[in-house]
Amino acid sequence: MPATSVGVLMQGCEEQPATKGWNFDKVIDRSGTWSIKYGRVKEGQFAMWIADMDFRTDPYVHSALQKRMDQEVLGYTSTPEAFYESIRVWEGKKNNWDIPREWIGYAPGVITGINQAYLTFTNPGDKIIVQPPVYDHFKLYAERLGRVVVDNPMIYENGHYRMDFEGLECLFDDRTKALVLCNPHNPCGIKWEKETLVRLADICEKHGVMVISDEIHSDLTLYGQTHTPFCSVSETAAKVGIIIAGPTKAFNLAGLSGTAYCIIPDKDKREKYLGTLKAAKLDEPAIPTIVATIAAYNSDSGWLPALKEYIQGNIECVMNFFDMHKLGIMPIRPEASFLVWLDCRSLGLPQDELLARFRDQAGVYLSNGTSYGQGGEGFVRLNIGCPRSILQDALEHIRKSF
Repeated sequence: MPATSVGVLMQGCEEQPATKGWNFDKVIDRSGTWSIKYGRVKEGQFAMWIADMDFRTDPYVHSALQKRMDQEVLGYTSTPEAFYESIRVWEGKKNNWDIPREWIGYAPGVITGINQAYLTFTNPGDKIIVQPPVYDHFKLYAERLGRVVVDNPMIYENGHYRMDFEGLECLFDDRTKALVLCNPHNPCGIKWEKETLVRLADICEKHGVMVISDEIHSDLTLYGQTHTPFCSVSETAAKVGIIIAGPTKAFNLAGLSGTAYCIIPDKDKREKYLGTLKAAKLDEPAIPTIVATIAAYNSDSGWLPALKEYIQGNIECVMNFFDMHKLGIMPIRPEASFLVWLDCRSLGLPQDELLARFRDQAGVYLSNGTSYGQGGEGFVRLNIGCPRSILQDALEHIRKSF
C-alpha cells in the first residue's frame, strides 16, 4: 500500500480496546486446508465472499476439541444431556429466553435442517415464501426438492429494509405451506424487531402457514443489541414457528458440518420434525459437534465479546472509508454478523461489469448481489471477518479501481 494512503485509511480503523488480549490482527495462512473460501480466488486476490471468518476460534473451544482428540478412541458416542443443556442455558443468557429442555433437538446443520423441514411439512408442488434479497440456499434447495418458491421482496427505502406485509398478504393460497425467515437477515444485516416478528407470526397463523426461522447469525448481534428469537415473541409465533440455529458462525466452526440445533415449542411440530430426522438417521451429532457446542456455549473466556468489538471496528473502517472517498458505493451498516451489503446502484454498471470491477480489477472476490434474488441487482456482499490489515488493503484496491 502506498505510504500516502496509509494515514487516510487508518482513520476509524484503529485497534479496539476490548480486543486487547486476543490477536485478531494476526494473518493466518489457510492454504493446504481445503478452504472453499480461498480455493476459488486467484493468487493475489482478496477472499471476501463466503461467510466464514479468518480468525482462530475461541481457544476454549479449540482446547476442548483438542482434549477430546487426544483421547484417541473415536467410537460410537451417545448425545449427552449436557449438549441440550448448554443450548438452553445459552438462550437464557444471551437472548433472555428461558425455554424448556424438551423444546430443543439436534439438527444436522442449519441448511440441512431447513431442508428437512421442507420434507417434513411440505410436499412437492407446495409453495414456500422467501423475502429477497436473502440467502440463496433457501430457494436453491427448495426448488431442488420440487417445491415452488414465491418471492415477497423487502422494501428498501433511505438505506433501510423493511418487510412488505401488504405484498405478503397477497401471496397466500391453499398451496402455501411455509415462509422462511432469516433472523438476523443475510445479506442485509438486519436484526428484526419484536413488533415486526409479532406481525409476521399473526399473518402466517391467519393463513395456516408455518415459519422456518434461520437464526445462525443470532450470536453476532452488534452494538450492544440483543437478538430476538422468532418463537419467543408471542404464543402465536411459538405455535407457527420452528428455529434452526447453531454456534458455527459466531465461533467460526463452519467446517464442522452438522453443528446445529432446533427449537420447536409446538409439540405436534416437534414430534413430527424430530421423528423425520430419526427415521432418516439424522438425529445423531458427531463427536466434534457435541464437544464444540458444549464448549462454545459454556465458554467464559471473553473471546466472543472481543470478536464482536473487532468486527464493529472493521465495520466502522468500511463506513468511514466509503464516506471519505465518495466512490458512489454506499455500505449498509449491519446490526449483526460480519457481512456488509454494498449498494453500488449509483454507479450505473451492469451486474457483470460491476463484479468484474471488484474481482478482476480490484482483486476483491465478493458475493454477487443477484444471487440473493429480487432486489440484489446493483449490490454486492462484502465479508469483513478478517484482520484489519487485510481489510485495509482490499479497500485500497477498491479505491484504485473505482
